[in-house]
Formats: sequence, C-alpha cells, structure tokens
Amino acid sequence: MPWTPTPTSRTPTLGAPCSPNCVSSCEEALMNPSLHRLFWRLHFWAGLVSAPIVVFAALTGLLYALSPQIEARLHGQLDHVTVPANASSARAPLDQQVAAALADHPGEALRFVVPAHGPTDSTQVYLRAPHEHHHAQGGQGGHDHGLPTGSIVYVDPYTAQVLGQLPELQRFKTWSKKLHSSALQGDGWRWLIELGACWMLVLLATGLALWWPQPQARGGPGWRALLPRRGRGRLTWRDLHASVAIVFGLLTATVLVTGLTWAQHSGDNFRAAQQALGQAAPSAPKGLRSQVAAGQAPLSWQAVHERVRASAPDISLQLTPPAGSEGVWRAENFDRSQPAKRFVSVIDAYSGQTLFSSGWKQLPALGKATAVGIPFHRGEFGVWNQALLVLVALAAVFSVVSGLVMWWLRRPRGALAAPALNRRAVRQLPTRLWWWLLPLAVGLSLALPVFGWSLALFTGLEALRLAFEARPAKASS
Repeated sequence: MPWTPTPTSRTPTLGAPCSPNCVSSCEEALMNPSLHRLFWRLHFWAGLVSAPIVVFAALTGLLYALSPQIEARLHGQLDHVTVPANASSARAPLDQQVAAALADHPGEALRFVVPAHGPTDSTQVYLRAPHEHHHAQGGQGGHDHGLPTGSIVYVDPYTAQVLGQLPELQRFKTWSKKLHSSALQGDGWRWLIELGACWMLVLLATGLALWWPQPQARGGPGWRALLPRRGRGRLTWRDLHASVAIVFGLLTATVLVTGLTWAQHSGDNFRAAQQALGQAAPSAPKGLRSQVAAGQAPLSWQAVHERVRASAPDISLQLTPPAGSEGVWRAENFDRSQPAKRFVSVIDAYSGQTLFSSGWKQLPALGKATAVGIPFHRGEFGVWNQALLVLVALAAVFSVVSGLVMWWLRRPRGALAAPALNRRAVRQLPTRLWWWLLPLAVGLSLALPVFGWSLALFTGLEALRLAFEARPAKASS
C-alpha cells in the first residue's frame, strides 16, 4: 500500500518552503533547508523556461517516432513496387534507372542514388533544386539553411519507369524531423530545442534531489515513495508527478543526452571532444582523387554498385557519383537502423580500387556509442524502440501538466508564487556545496553553450533580485 506519513514523520512538501517548524523534516529528508529552497527555486524556474519547449519537443518527437507507420500509408506507392510475375526478371541496369530520373527532371542536378535493396523496394534518386546554391562539394548536402530544398525521384528498378517525384521536405519523416529540431525554421532555431533539453536535465536532477526519500530503516517510505497517495489533492498530484518522472527518468535522460550529442552547439563541442580524445569515426583523407588513365572509360553506376555490393554488408546503401573527371565514388549505408552494418567506402572512378574503407570494427568506443545512441533517439530500431519513445514523450507531457496543476493548486490568487530564496537562505547554504556545484555548472556551461548562456542570464537576474531585496528593519534601541 502507499506510504502514509505519521504525525511524527514529517516530510517537506515540494510545494511549500521549509519553514522553521519543518527544519527537522528537511534534515530527515537528507537535505539542508536552504539547499531545499535553492533546488526548489531552480526546479521551478527550469520548469517555467522549458515547459512549452518540452511539450513541443515531446509531441513533435512523438510524430517523428511514428513516422515509419505514417510514411507507409502516405508514400507506400512510391517506396514499393510490384515484383514482376516472372520471378527470373532481372532489374534494369542502375545507369538506365538514373538516366530515366534525370530525363524526367532535366533541370535538377544529381546528388546521390539509393538503389533498390529489397525485391519490392524502389530506387530513389536524390536531386538538387535548380536554385540551390548552398551545398557541399562532391554532391553532398543539398540543404539550404537547414531545410532540404531538393527532391526525390522514385524509379521502378525492373522497368526503369519513373513512379513519381516528391520534394524532400514533403516526406513525412523529413518534415517531422525538421519540425522537431527547428520548428521548420532552419538551423537558426535549433538552439530552442537544445535549450529545452538542457533545462529538462536540470529538472530531472533537481526533482530527483527534492524527491529522494528516507530509507525504511530510518522511518521513511523507501521505495514505497514511488506509490502515489490517492485522494490527497495536491499531494496526489505531487506523488504522480514524481513517480512518473522517476520511473522514466533514466530513459528520458538517455533520450536527452543522445539528442544533445548531435544538436547544433552542444553537438559541435561533442564532436570536438571526440576528435581530441581520438574517439571520432574514421573519415576519408582529404584530397583523394581518381587516377585518370588514357583511353579508360569511367566505371558505370551498375559496375560501381556491383563492386560495392560484393564487399559491403547486406544493407540499403547510397552511392554518390564523382565530382569532375578526377572525383571519386562514395558509398555508405543509407539505412541507419543497423549500426553493426554501417560502412563508408571511397572508390576510384576508373579502376574501381577502394581508396578508403571503414566500418563498425574501425569505430572507437565512443563512436560506436554514438552510432547506437542516435538511431535509438530516432526510434529506428523497431517497434520496441518506438514504444519506449512514445512512453517518454507521454511522460514528459504529463510531467509538465502535473507540474502546472500543482502550481495552480498552491499559488495564491493573482501571484506567481515562485519558491522564496532570500539572502539569509543563500548565506546558510553549506560551504561544501560550492565545491562541487560551481565546477559542475562551469563544466556544463562549456559543454552545453546554450545552457551556459541561459544559466548566466538566470544567475544574473537572481543576483540583481537579491541585491535589491529589502532588508529587514532593525529593531530600535
């Protein structure tokens, strides 16, 4: 049964500051009263800042996690073809398929091709929009300020007939991904989701510290603190708020951290740290060129595809053609749901010699962790992965809603009712707190720049508030 505190086992309520009458309760809860005030105020403001972002990220992430099922209904007629009745029917040469796509859209430049992998898969030819000017060398890229502007041409691999064309941003998975990461506003808005993710981690950490119960051996609830007390109004909401967050806390933190590793600003720092620690994925040396031989024609799409297929893992791949006569072919896995089968190959355009090759075995430990973490964040490991992300998204929304309900039930009419923290409480904070809290804050601010900027703003505003705080009147002699 849920634990019910006895009159002698007072515990501080998250919705009320530690008054002089409950100092012993705060001590029983393993927390200094002033530290409780600090964590509660930080938890309150972190929730205020991140709540709308968390709800937006959770709901858009929910859409993205369900994109395979949604895309199957929206784009199934483009993604799949009917296998000819004659089982021995061979596929048309890849050169013919690519030529059909380019002939159907002569004004668009080729980026890369995803040859049909399964028997019912179509071939996807990615094109660059005619006006597109911000793109990387070698045919990579095709994105303008973080939003894709190119298109995909779908080709029947058996007949080389064009099935249709779709702007890349109209693919539901791409659309929901950009909605989730930048609200469809491009790279300039990616910091907003990063801000919410950073402060969500603060919410988890401070919430865990505020909730942490006394063990049963010392008269506390122990693990039974996870069982909500029913029919207690605001206390029931508080218990539900804490229980849901604790149960899904580790999973939520995993989703947040994996997202931050490839966010805009924290992702740049993470990749720099990978390079510095020698944990980055091996990359092809710059300046690799094909050796042009007199009288030797470059390899065809079909020839390159067959060479790559002979040595690459059995996974859907993409081929990027050479840029110029001395350019090289690049082959890599298109399917990201099987990290152990990931690979990258750079191939001479004339001889077919492999100039660079890397796969799962060549990845360092941190590179392998990233190769697993990012697909997990995207829900690409199957239905079980999607189900976990759906639960995390719903738990995040419930945490925001229950937090708002708790605040509404606690606040005086017409007041914000932020948890109080005055100069006296700050002075009473344990000295040892600053030994670990300041280095932690500095370290996180350097690793997570968006968090650092917002923390500096928050700290500055709090310092100003405390500086202009009315001093208590001195008693007259």
